[in-house]
Amino acid sequence: MRKLLWAVLPLVMMAMVACGGDEDVKRPTNPNDNVPEQPSEPEEPKPAPEVVLDTFYKGTTMSFANYLIDVGLVYREDGVVTNPYTSVKAHGANIVRLQLDRMPFPEIEGVTIDWQQWTRVVEDAQMAKAEGLDIMLTLKPDYDKFTSSGANHNNIPEEWKSLDEKALGEALYAWVYDTLVALHDEGILPAIVAVGNEVNIGFLLNGKNDSARTARLLNCGHKAVRDFSREVERGIISVVHIANPAKVGYIKDFEANGCVDYDVIALSWYPGTNIGHSMGSYANFETMGKYMKELYGKPLMILETAHSFTTGTVAGKWMGDWCNNSYNYPDWNDALNAENYTPAKQRVWLRALAEDVKAGGGIGVITWGTESLPDLLEGKAEGHGLGLYTYPAAWGYGSTWENNSYWDFTNDNNLHEGIDWMMDVE
Repeated sequence: MRKLLWAVLPLVMMAMVACGGDEDVKRPTNPNDNVPEQPSEPEEPKPAPEVVLDTFYKGTTMSFANYLIDVGLVYREDGVVTNPYTSVKAHGANIVRLQLDRMPFPEIEGVTIDWQQWTRVVEDAQMAKAEGLDIMLTLKPDYDKFTSSGANHNNIPEEWKSLDEKALGEALYAWVYDTLVALHDEGILPAIVAVGNEVNIGFLLNGKNDSARTARLLNCGHKAVRDFSREVERGIISVVHIANPAKVGYIKDFEANGCVDYDVIALSWYPGTNIGHSMGSYANFETMGKYMKELYGKPLMILETAHSFTTGTVAGKWMGDWCNNSYNYPDWNDALNAENYTPAKQRVWLRALAEDVKAGGGIGVITWGTESLPDLLEGKAEGHGLGLYTYPAAWGYGSTWENNSYWDFTNDNNLHEGIDWMMDVE
């Protein structure tokens, strides 16, 4: 992780100042006190590489795909087992989203949930690269606590709890920078990086959600992305990820506390009843996007969204496996109206969303969990299939999201037309 050590050291020193470090750090002196130091020309800092925002990104998360393949599930296209990355690329995607967590999920009933861990993410990124897909990478330094009734997101790691804010910012800077260096050593260079996931609901939480503290800490993470970008001489798009368009006002709070050195406002958009996001005072994403560019000089993108291709339940029985589905859109209350839940409806809705975002000057739409498959194999006894893959056993075995997938579990996990919204959008 330290192959670029001599590049890292001066950047870490600068980060200590930028993230609240000691501005009076003593510099090394000449070891020979009898020889006066000779004046030298100061090094010119590397110019910041240009960040280009002229691509409209279309894609999906792919964090679960290889994990599910490893536990025995398959992805098919027209009846033939097919590499899902190949299918995604062939049907119009130009990017996939991956997430790398600093903290591991705990092992649960002998199952190691590793879709967000180093080895798995490197493998996924290399497969995306082989297909010519760009990578959107979420770097998550905090962790989520899961219980039988829900989740508590974005908690500070135990070993960082004793750090004051200055030291915490330095630790965050080092982790983000070192991680990007290590990925680069593996031949991986993401096009887009988000430091933190849905940071308005908390970031490295220390007991309360403090937007001013979040802004100051994000500055340290964003500075690490910028410094790495200078080292590799590539413009990397840096985003702030907000859950719920109605909460975009957090951007104003962040700006008021100096969090401005990033490129894109990224949103999670889940309008279904169960999650309940809304547009707030904005009529649509075209209107919101134009206003964000005017007010903050930053375009929008949708980093998470979904539309169901099938209902969450049939006659009260959960679809696909024995894990409750956590999202159904258009609406849970409409779950028996099957005409609202088809691959064709999914395709039309996602295309319309992408065109709306694009009309407002936005730079892309990435769907979440659309590589999901239910944890169920033919011949497995009712109760569970192979194991769980994202959440605690108390939530049930399987997927919470297979009703929103691009692969139809009611048709042998064959790819369906919902994915072709990406081919429909220029």
